[in-house]
Amino acid sequence: MSRSLNPQLTKQVIIGTNSQSRRKIFKLMNLKFQYRSPNINEKKVKDLNNDKYDALKIAKAKAEYLSKKYSNKIIVTFDTTILFKKRTIYKCDNPECCIRILNSFNDKSHDLYTAMIFMINNNLIKSNLTKTQITFKNTKAKDINNYVKKNFKQISKAVGCYNIEGNGKVFFKDIYGSYFNIIGIDAINFLKTLKSI
Repeated sequence: MSRSLNPQLTKQVIIGTNSQSRRKIFKLMNLKFQYRSPNINEKKVKDLNNDKYDALKIAKAKAEYLSKKYSNKIIVTFDTTILFKKRTIYKCDNPECCIRILNSFNDKSHDLYTAMIFMINNNLIKSNLTKTQITFKNTKAKDINNYVKKNFKQISKAVGCYNIEGNGKVFFKDIYGSYFNIIGIDAINFLKTLKSI
């Protein structure tokens, strides 16, 4: 599918992400882009309401930040949030936070949203929001503690403190929706949108 993309178009695209998981997906699709870091404080984005639209607002703030720096470039940014018990879950900066979140997900379902924003010269081209529902198994507290202890460096960069493509798959009981959305990009919608520009 990616072979039909115009090479000149991909040269005009800047992907605003720090996520190595997203970059691996693009590499698997044989797509080469420029990458830049959208250095914003996600928790300080305006009008966050603990709902599914928080992901879109954060992704848009990232795109606006980069679009002001890189004129005439197609900026694509993403944000993944988790909505659990009517509250937006953010990344953790300490192991105790990860343990608390993973225990709260235990034997329950939560909704993961990945937003995608396309922008040029600070003008919105396209936005997309994809939902995946995730159900966790019932996991022993000691196993959660061991997982966090062994994997904290990686999971501290992930919303929800798990990587489905890594050891975090042991927690999963069921997934309803896109697998790639959990990694951080709705790949099909990304390609469709890019080809339509």
